[in-house]
Amino acid sequence: MRSHLNEAREMMAEIEKAWARGVGAALAEVVAVTGSAYRRPGALMMMAADGAMHGTVSGGCLEGDIFLRSEALMARGGAELIDYDLDEDDMWSLGLGCKGRIKVWVRALRPDSPETALIRRALPAGGVLVTTLPDGIPRGWTPADGAPKGPAKDLVEAVWNGAEPVFRDSLYVRAWRPPHRLIIAGAGHDAEPVARLAREADFEVTVLDPRPAFNDERRFPGVTHWVMEPEALSLDEHPEAEGAFWVVMNHHKDRDRRTLEAVARLRPKWVGALGPRRRTEEIMAMLDPAFRERVHGPLGLDIGADTPFEVAVSIVAELMAESRNRSGGSLNRKESLHV
Repeated sequence: MRSHLNEAREMMAEIEKAWARGVGAALAEVVAVTGSAYRRPGALMMMAADGAMHGTVSGGCLEGDIFLRSEALMARGGAELIDYDLDEDDMWSLGLGCKGRIKVWVRALRPDSPETALIRRALPAGGVLVTTLPDGIPRGWTPADGAPKGPAKDLVEAVWNGAEPVFRDSLYVRAWRPPHRLIIAGAGHDAEPVARLAREADFEVTVLDPRPAFNDERRFPGVTHWVMEPEALSLDEHPEAEGAFWVVMNHHKDRDRRTLEAVARLRPKWVGALGPRRRTEEIMAMLDPAFRERVHGPLGLDIGADTPFEVAVSIVAELMAESRNRSGGSLNRKESLHV
């Protein structure tokens, strides 16, 4: 599942800007989906009383109606749970016919409200919010609190460990988990679009390459730079390497081998190696057989990629599928987009 933490950070940053302008703000959130819909539970959108909007919950179908409803909430406060039936072919005479139903929770936020305080507390490292909809007093949990407690503790644990947000008997439980970390080994020119697309796909990206002239902010903006040889990595100094996704693309057989030797010690979540299968097998010949079976190669989905950008699309598409437990196959003739 997508973490939604970066999306929440973006929405709250825009809401804080609205408050700084002296205008009210509201937050809309998809809480339940039946059938097909553009976005899944947890999707967010913010609105400000001066007309500013950021994010999307439906890809454009519902945003106008949600904003109109939010105007009254921003003026008086409060919250509303809206049920949209997208199965109606003549919905609002727009002929949408998306064959699904979604529930959207819209609430006005105030700088000093309990929910705002809980959101601010959860944004640095993630957390879980539990609310009785539409206007119950929220409760929050973060990993710093220790094991979850209370009647909803099982649901809190489930969504924190990767389950989709839960809406049950008016109780809504959603998690903002830290994004998956992707470590790209190699700072070649073809790694640049991989890093850029992976960041847009909600990965926190690190580039591992010992060459400071290549591994820098100018070529890889917005990522973490580990300017070192792969064998210098250890979980003691870089605990965030544990459980990371890895893309090995040094274009140098010896450095690829040393990288994979290092990765094997770092307890990765997933490993992919760029290049033909025979080359990858030669590099891994001296590695533990159990680890060799975990290395994906050739890397990427089969889309006929040729240019560096196309290869990056192929690689990041596979990363997205793996991180969300999807097959990466075609949606052609599937009844539901998300099942």
